[in-house]
Amino acid sequence: MRDLVELIIIFTVFWVIARAIVFVWRREVAFKKEIVAAALPFALMFVYFTTVFPFPFFNPYHLVGTGIEISHNVIPFKSIVDSLTHFYFMVPIRNIGGNILLFVPLGFALLLRVSNMKIWKVIMIGFLVSLTMELCQLKMGYRSFDVDDLILNTIGTIIGMAAFKGTAKILQKETFSVMSRKIG
Repeated sequence: MRDLVELIIIFTVFWVIARAIVFVWRREVAFKKEIVAAALPFALMFVYFTTVFPFPFFNPYHLVGTGIEISHNVIPFKSIVDSLTHFYFMVPIRNIGGNILLFVPLGFALLLRVSNMKIWKVIMIGFLVSLTMELCQLKMGYRSFDVDDLILNTIGTIIGMAAFKGTAKILQKETFSVMSRKIG
């Protein structure tokens, strides 16, 4: 978890430096534009870092090299059903809820960045980002490929889109106009 926090801090520092350079160049700061510009990179960073450095609900690092094999699932809905029928209530919350919530920011950020993007394109981008992360997990010794993660991550992208659509009227108002200032 500490590694994850350090990587997020490093990413954030580099982002702030890059945006500071843009500020110096343009001599103008618009907070609405900064939020829109930051949403997609931070959503992708969130997906990447939480996939590579999972939340500490279960620490798989101690299994590496112990002879315990990580299994891969290519049967749709198998791990979802297994999670729902597990005796411990946290398993479906972690597996199903976690995979859905992981991609909600991505669906929201894609439409925030390009609000007129076709819905099928947002879904396809969410699916492809999820597929990329799942394929990367094939090469990791402590992570496993699961087709159900693709399904749940894509559902998360759809929920993120719906959340954006539900709040689009609020975001389209000039609520941020008082936060945009010309400097110098």
